[in-house]
Amino acid sequence: MQAKGCNVVAIDTLRAATTCAAALENGAREVWAVRTVETSFALRERLEGAVLGGERHLLPVPGFDAGNSPFDYGPDVVAGRTVVLTTTNGTLALSRARFASGVAFAALRTAHLAARWLEGSGADQAVIAHAGTGGGFSFEDALTAGAIAALLPEAGLDDLMRTCLAAYRSEQDELERAIGGTPHGRRLHAAGFGRDVAYAAQAFAGSVLPVRDERQKGRLVAWRGA
Repeated sequence: MQAKGCNVVAIDTLRAATTCAAALENGAREVWAVRTVETSFALRERLEGAVLGGERHLLPVPGFDAGNSPFDYGPDVVAGRTVVLTTTNGTLALSRARFASGVAFAALRTAHLAARWLEGSGADQAVIAHAGTGGGFSFEDALTAGAIAALLPEAGLDDLMRTCLAAYRSEQDELERAIGGTPHGRRLHAAGFGRDVAYAAQAFAGSVLPVRDERQKGRLVAWRGA
């Protein structure tokens, strides 16, 4: 990822960016996205009342308060509190953008806000980074990239983004079916997280976009648009 000096939109539709936005929508003060379980436990010692959340191999981590389902982060759990989140793919993608000028963490539910954030950034270039799954390509992240591109008709797109845009336009009326049919979507259904897939497929339904706090770069806060 050649992100130094650029704004970056990191995408993890299933499920970290979707879950992070849900926590902030439901009143979390901040989300610290970290790479390891060990770092999560260490942060709990420093951040009073922190909620530890995340997954390994789709499932909640032993000793954590929540998993990686957006439904784990209701107001009764997170309102006014700090969330520390670690996931297999999404938080790794964020860590790789550490030298970017600014970072947003997007999913289909927040694609409209990501487009607005990019428009307001004033930057000539931006990087759209897919978290993927296990180091590979994920169609659901491509659909989110395409949804962002669809709202930026004046943007100059490279070939990959043009492909994402075409995919989104092809699937936009049946996003739940499209996402549920991906390898990761099928794994989530098989593990009992089908409603997470349905929730994540609700394009443009979110009200806040997680963005990096430039004063404390491990910290994500709610951005509601200009």
